[in-house]
Order: sequence, then structure tokens, then C-alpha cells
Amino acid sequence: MDSFLILDLGLDLKIDLVHIPAGEFWMGADLESYEEKPQHVVFLPEYWMGKYTVTVAQYAVFAKTTGYPTRPVQLAELANNPDFPVVNVTWYDAQAFCRWVDAELQEEGGIFGGWQARLPTEAEWEKAARGTDRREYPWGSQPPDATLCNFNWKLGALTPVGHYSPQGDSSYGCADMAGNVWEWTHSLNQSYPYRSDDGRESEAGNEPRVVRGGAVYSYASSIRCAMRAFKDPTHDFTSCGFRLCISPIHFEGYNRR
Repeated sequence: MDSFLILDLGLDLKIDLVHIPAGEFWMGADLESYEEKPQHVVFLPEYWMGKYTVTVAQYAVFAKTTGYPTRPVQLAELANNPDFPVVNVTWYDAQAFCRWVDAELQEEGGIFGGWQARLPTEAEWEKAARGTDRREYPWGSQPPDATLCNFNWKLGALTPVGHYSPQGDSSYGCADMAGNVWEWTHSLNQSYPYRSDDGRESEAGNEPRVVRGGAVYSYASSIRCAMRAFKDPTHDFTSCGFRLCISPIHFEGYNRR
């Protein structure tokens, strides 16, 4: 199977995807000073992850096609920054975009017949960022700098998606997984170890959802692959976007050993 794919939904909307093969990876951190404990092995079925965060241009197609409401703060973004990650979106806005893509997939069939489009779980996000070698950052163990990602106000503003690609990419080829904008995940904020069948992937309620990746203002410790934070899903933030995940609809639950 190819490792890269461009999902063409028509309507001038194309999404670059990266294949993440089935298998185990180490989730969490093993250093005493970090809070993502205990570090543990998680098995994930194969899935496809957006190479980039969803852009302003892509979100604009969704909003225009569906009539999905946009807030005043989004209107200028949708008009002026097409290649930047869309921000000021709530978790529910991100869900709406993914469900729209999913409906298009089901209608189209093809290679993704029997698959679903959605937000990635935090486990899927972390594996796509760090691979299977327990690396600290998407590119490896090298400390971050201004050539690898947008963090610690190095530039003082957001950068377009792919600005640090390929040098800042993960081992699978995912870009922008450290700094620039936090990314919504599907997962509720619950303690480790991660299990998909313990209720944390429920879509009910307004409890905090996990965000990953850090932002333009984040220090190096906050853009690690294992770093997890959480936000109110009903609020939008100038530093938070999302990326798409596509996975088989029917699969065995995620298992830990």
C-alpha cells in the first residue's frame, strides 16, 4: 500500500493523507518529571492521518458547501489566510467538518469504502507524531529550533501548513505536529493507561477534550510527542485547530499489554 495519498473530494477540496500501519507503539513518557504516565504499549489498527492540519481554505469549502455557521472572527481568516491552519474552531466545529468529509466518503466509496473520517484519538495522534521508536519530537531526539517548528514565539505568528516540511516531519511524513497550533483530538481527558473502550472516546457531554502538539507560544517541553493538554470543547481558541483521520469502521478495540 502507498504511504501517501491525496483525497480528492471535488469542490476544490483535496486533503493529503499519510498511511499509519497497524502495530504497537509506546505511548506516554518515562521521565519522572513528565506527567504522561505510566508509559505503556498500545496497539492500533491501520489508519490514515492528514499530513497537515486542516487549512483555512479547506474549512471555507466546508462552510460554503454546507452553510455551516461561521463566527465573525473566522470570516477574516477564511478570506485572507487560505494556507494557514484554521483556528477559532470548537471541538464541535471540527467534528462537523469530519462528519461532512465522512458523508462524502460514504457517497463516493472507492478506496475508502467501509472507512470513516473523524478526529484522531489521542493515541492515533501520538503514534503518527512519534512512530514506534519512542522519539521525543516528531523529527527525533534533536531539541527543537527555528528550522524545525514554530514554537516559543520564535516568529511571533502562525505559519502556513508545511512551512517546516520535510525537516520537521514525523517518521511517517506528518507535518506540523510540534508547535504552531494545538490540535483537537477525539478523546476525553482521562488518565493513563489509554484504552479506547473505557468511555474516553464517547461523544456525549461537554467534558474537556485532549489537545496535542503545542502552539506558537509553547516551550520545548510542551511540543513533545507525548505532551497532552485539554480544552473545553465548546470554546474556540486562536491557537487551536485540528487534522483529519480516516480509519476502518469496524475493528477490534485498542488493546494494551
